[in-house]
Amino acid sequence: MRRLSGDRRFAVGCFSHEELLLGQALHSMPDTSSKVRLLRLALWLLTPFFTGAVIMAQELVAFRLYAPYFGYSIYVWGSMISVVMAALAIGYAIGGWGADRSQTGLPLYITLLGSAFYQLGILFVVRSMLPVFARMGDFTGTVLASLVIFAPPMTAMATACPFIIRLLAQSGHVGSVAGKVYALSTVGSIGGILATSFWLIPLLGTQKTLAVICALSAVIAVAGLTFRVPAAVLLLAIIVAALKFVLPMTWSHNTVWVQESPYNLVRVVRDGQRLILKLNDEAGIHTIRDQRTGWTGNYYDDFVLGPLLAPAQRLLVLGMAGGGSIASSRVTAPDIDIDAVEIDPRVVEAAARFFGMNPDDKLLHIHVADARPWLTQNEGKYDIAHVDLYQGGPYIPFYLVTFEFFSAVRAHLSEDGLLMMNLFDMGKDQELLLAVAATLKRVFPTVAVLPIDSGNRMLLAFSKETPDALIRARLESYQGNAFVMRLAASAAARIALLDPAAGTVVFTDDFAPVENMTRRMLKSVNSRRTR
Repeated sequence: MRRLSGDRRFAVGCFSHEELLLGQALHSMPDTSSKVRLLRLALWLLTPFFTGAVIMAQELVAFRLYAPYFGYSIYVWGSMISVVMAALAIGYAIGGWGADRSQTGLPLYITLLGSAFYQLGILFVVRSMLPVFARMGDFTGTVLASLVIFAPPMTAMATACPFIIRLLAQSGHVGSVAGKVYALSTVGSIGGILATSFWLIPLLGTQKTLAVICALSAVIAVAGLTFRVPAAVLLLAIIVAALKFVLPMTWSHNTVWVQESPYNLVRVVRDGQRLILKLNDEAGIHTIRDQRTGWTGNYYDDFVLGPLLAPAQRLLVLGMAGGGSIASSRVTAPDIDIDAVEIDPRVVEAAARFFGMNPDDKLLHIHVADARPWLTQNEGKYDIAHVDLYQGGPYIPFYLVTFEFFSAVRAHLSEDGLLMMNLFDMGKDQELLLAVAATLKRVFPTVAVLPIDSGNRMLLAFSKETPDALIRARLESYQGNAFVMRLAASAAARIALLDPAAGTVVFTDDFAPVENMTRRMLKSVNSRRTR
């Protein structure tokens, strides 16, 4: 025997510790065929890799699956991940307990097969279950949905690592074996994350991705079972055949178009003569187009007032969606040059196909990008900026409503520039509205608010000190389109300067409790409705 200096590894003749370890694991296997032993060893090493991939793929799909029912928020993420971690902890414990009571991998692969069958069953019923859970709220609903839909199969998958460690370490060297098994599991998890994020969901959608995960789980299980039960391959055929009978995702009869992207579930819905763009949340509306009048009857119409309040040579739109604010602005500024930023290419596609946004329009320049990085990377100056940034529900991404974000927007505005921002706040105390206004006041000298309906507010921030009398005068002086004249007169009567009290929360990149405020607002609204 010879030792390697400075290393705990050792060699006997020309064999390293790792080679001896694998050889001892092979020797401890009950099969006499060396070929079968090698195949089984390969399977044991691949099992933690693929179970790790399945677990992370399920976790990512869960968030996309939940979006139309619970929305996109840190509360949904936190609730779902907590259940996932609990499932893994239980699975590790069960796997260790079972491994100590078995000399073969048969119980493990039976467990993994059970996971595959459970996933198959969930595929048939998940769409009918989620609306029930959605009525329970973003915390309780998400937790219960995760416990029913994902916790059982994830728990089963988590039993793999301790079981494989026990099988490979029958001759000792537990630490070395454990390190390798968990390394393989982690590499598999990375693969599952990348494959699901960049290929499966964008190319196949949520439901087909769940079917792929189910099939992969079945393949792992059946591969392990066929060493002792060759007929188990029939079970794989049954699962694959059954997957073909899973009904495709269906939407209401008025759904015109559906696509999934890396960012959203994008739908276009027809309501009489109106086309409506929906992102994830069933209750949310992101653009409306009335094919008869061109107007929406919603806050999008009020963007027509921008050119009445500021010069209108160049317009920056952050959060284009279907282009509702663009269509409105062109009524009072038909020759305005527009840069529109939209993060989701599928939304841009919907805007072009259904909402009249022509990508070949020489005055419209559409940029597929995240608003905040785009501001950093571009230096153009604009007279008006529209800000309408929501992540498929009532939640504003925190980094798009902070002092730093508004400072970046102002840096792109001209001296007489105007920022127009749609804000949703139905709370009695208007906590979110006041916090956003207080943040704007740190950047702009004048901030005004225009109430639109029971929830939406249009915030107007002027680069120059602008008295409310001047704002009203500009609105009342408009002559032209009859609808715009009525809208401007109504706005002049309702608009008011907003100067939040000292001590009001100011959002920064470091501290922006936007989601907390939004969640409190939604809870207060729901409690009022149930009284």
